[in-house]
Amino acid sequence: MTGCSHRNCGNSEKVWLMHTYGGKDCGLKPHPYCVECGLVKNLSSDKPRKIGFYINIVAALGERLKISKAQMRLVSMELHDSGLDDSYGLDRYQQEVLFTQIVRKYVSVSEKIIREFL
Repeated sequence: MTGCSHRNCGNSEKVWLMHTYGGKDCGLKPHPYCVECGLVKNLSSDKPRKIGFYINIVAALGERLKISKAQMRLVSMELHDSGLDDSYGLDRYQQEVLFTQIVRKYVSVSEKIIREFL
């Protein structure tokens, strides 16, 4: 999303922000941030997944729903271009929403079926 390679700040430069666990506030915790773009890294338990996970889901959807290779390629290319693998800017829920939007853009499939694979 940002096009940044995200370089971590040093340990002494971390910013203290609220930390939640299981939906409950647990006080303050030091969070690293990118010295190039300023994004604060997501430290929640809802860790983002690597892009390969979502590419595998596209392949599984292709087998189950008989999606053409051209459609799968378009989805795959947009996943790479969308910044889906940005661990600083996205949590897992945001990734899933973005993934669902991209798939539904190229394939007429319900959100429910996509969620079955997630």
